[in-house]
Amino acid sequence: MRPILFVNGAVLAIISLPLLVIELLNSGADQSFIKAFGLIIFVGLGLMLSSRGGAINFSHKQIFVLTASVWLMLISAATLPFWLYGLPLADAVFEAASGITTTGSSILTDLESLPHSILMWRAFLQWLGGIGIVVTAIALLPFLGIGGMQLFRTESSENSDKELPSAAKLASTTLWVYVTLTILCATAYLFQGMTVFDAVAHSFATVSTGGFSTHSASIGYFDSPLIQWTTVLFMFLGSIPFLWYIRAIRVRQFASEQIRVYSGGLIAVTSVLSVWLVYAKGFGWSEAILNSAFSVVSVVTTTGYAIVDYTAWGGFPALLFFFLTFVGGCTGSTSGGIKIMRFIVSAKMIRQVMRRQIYPNGVFTEKYEGKKISDGVFTGVASFVFAFLLTFAVFSLFLMATGMDFESSISASASAISSVGPGIGAVVGPVGSYASIPTLAKWALSLEMVLGRLEIFTLLIFLTPRFWRS
Repeated sequence: MRPILFVNGAVLAIISLPLLVIELLNSGADQSFIKAFGLIIFVGLGLMLSSRGGAINFSHKQIFVLTASVWLMLISAATLPFWLYGLPLADAVFEAASGITTTGSSILTDLESLPHSILMWRAFLQWLGGIGIVVTAIALLPFLGIGGMQLFRTESSENSDKELPSAAKLASTTLWVYVTLTILCATAYLFQGMTVFDAVAHSFATVSTGGFSTHSASIGYFDSPLIQWTTVLFMFLGSIPFLWYIRAIRVRQFASEQIRVYSGGLIAVTSVLSVWLVYAKGFGWSEAILNSAFSVVSVVTTTGYAIVDYTAWGGFPALLFFFLTFVGGCTGSTSGGIKIMRFIVSAKMIRQVMRRQIYPNGVFTEKYEGKKISDGVFTGVASFVFAFLLTFAVFSLFLMATGMDFESSISASASAISSVGPGIGAVVGPVGSYASIPTLAKWALSLEMVLGRLEIFTLLIFLTPRFWRS
């Protein structure tokens, strides 16, 4: 456990610094933030000092333990400012888990009355959880003699090891792209009328596809079509593979089957919903297109921003958005969900099965991004989708057992496993709040958020006896 404890201590020491900076630049929660900073830096440095010495090497099993422990340690540290500020423990853990996993579900209400330091901490947690902590780990671990790419593989289904000469180079380039997108987003918000505080906080939550806002009405508070379209753009940019940016910069390779299918799907769904709003609900075309595009992109990218209550549009949109909750963005991006790559591979797997039924002696191969799809990839995708839906079903049943109604239970479970944030219905919908759900349900959803963010198997593997055998 020595190397695992050392890295966890380093991560705690690092995360304590932004906490202090946020407190110095904002106000309103001085005592809670100072106490939290002191506790986090004390534990972090203590772990590092007590476990230092000797070369650090990780086995394959230790990589999984490290990944899970870092995420759980981060959530624990992120909980402290909320808890010391006065939130009940279940609420503080829920808010922290929602931030780190970029889910965007919240138990907080009347956001305008909260201290700026609390609101900025929420936004920063989403920026960190989006990709910052993954990149930081990849960049630092190689210098400690640790295989950084192994950690990256447990958190991302994007096979990136051949694109750049080292994990550290991959991490630094990805971080550069991430920071650049964040700065561009904040600058755009500033020029469109947001305050510096709102622009920075919303850029953190937009590029990370997290969705925490500084206002209870979310992006709808600003009542600006220009801001709303800007948000649509940067939600989309945050949901496409960061490896694509690196390829485009390094080798001018722009073609991507995943992005092509993803973009086409967003346009198709937005078009159908816009037509339906015009002819079934009497919307004007500009209003229908904006509301449809914003809501569809927000849900599919798993950001969770809102400008309208789309569940009030009727049964068809409500059911459509429930299904869209599971979709997610691209692999290798900040978004959650099942992800487009798996839908593409699943469709090709179905096509291959149908071909073999028609031509039993035929030899068929399927390709993804120009490369042959092996049977192992088909099996892996099918296994993940099954585990994803089974986890959703189990947590839905558990939430109903805690006393939540059917609609809220299945919607909250789908939102948590996919890292979306808002669900459907009055309780957990776009204009609702998770504050009123049972305490036991908050604990369950906090766990489900982490399961979804780590793509289930990283944590489920700990339940297998074989993992613990030497």
